[in-house]
Amino acid sequence: MTTGRKVLVLEEGEGAADLAPLVDALHVLGAVVRRQRLDAPAGELLDALADGWLPVVMGAAPCPVPDS
Repeated sequence: MTTGRKVLVLEEGEGAADLAPLVDALHVLGAVVRRQRLDAPAGELLDALADGWLPVVMGAAPCPVPDS
């Protein structure tokens, strides 16, 4: 990954998705990471995209299906 690459982690849905390992790994690779809710005001997202941030959408952690 190019050092200084700007990665915008967009968090979607409700749930306990632990994004800390992803964010830490991106930092180790030299990325600048910004986290934002996908349902945040659209202007913030559009400004980030116009500024060259790479969007990565992360959904909620899946709910385990009970055995039947």
